[in-house]
Amino acid sequence: MTQAEARQFFIGKILDQASIEGVSLSGNERSMLDWSEVEPGCVNDPGIAAGLAAEMSDEAYEEKIAGLLGRAIAREVNLDPRAEQRYQQASSVLSTGDFYLGIIVQEALARRPRKWWKFWA
Repeated sequence: MTQAEARQFFIGKILDQASIEGVSLSGNERSMLDWSEVEPGCVNDPGIAAGLAAEMSDEAYEEKIAGLLGRAIAREVNLDPRAEQRYQQASSVLSTGDFYLGIIVQEALARRPRKWWKFWA
């Protein structure tokens, strides 16, 4: 999986979950999903960040998106336990770059309850 594929994987999951829940995302919210100040092929328009800041705080945005992603992960893992491995793999690839989405992905994954026996592994 490439960084671009990992980004698109997470963006797709977030947008799918928003659609399932009937949660609307503004143009700025959607654009920020693909934001990076340094990575090629990403959104790097300061106007989008400023526009989102006018809509909501960074904390509110990150909470909203991490919540959507966390619920997408939970839904998919309930259907297929191997889905968690796909999320972890995509997160690992994404973490090799400098993506705003990476912060949100880490937050969503950190919220996942772990199996009790994995605490001793």
